[in-house]
Amino acid sequence: MHAPTADPTLAALFSPTPRGARRARLLAVHQLAAWGIPRTTATAEAVALVTAELAANAAVHGRHPGRCFRLRLRLMEHVVRIEISDARPERPLPTAAPPGPVHPESDRGRGLVLVAAFAERWGCFQADAVVKTVWAEVRR
Repeated sequence: MHAPTADPTLAALFSPTPRGARRARLLAVHQLAAWGIPRTTATAEAVALVTAELAANAAVHGRHPGRCFRLRLRLMEHVVRIEISDARPERPLPTAAPPGPVHPESDRGRGLVLVAAFAERWGCFQADAVVKTVWAEVRR
């Protein structure tokens, strides 16, 4: 196991594509390992899933020509905070996971349900007129 790095925050930009979302997930897991949280732990698995879902939402719903989405990962005392920011302010801010069950044949509608299930808490905020951020905190 590695000793935690001096800077408990990571920030990186990704293209709003499925590949960008995948790279965000892989980087998050790699960074957790650098902070001493092995890939095989429940924390790393939950962070990977939550990052994947939030990044996929940014790639699909937050996509804006010429703009990237940002992953910010922060190691805190009791949680790992994941933030995904995109430049698509006209999309409504999510306030809750969709109510009711998702149709089994649907390939959409599970992202925020999974985030709510694996995160201690989650939410969103509008940083300015252009950027919105969806965040989640996963217990360490």
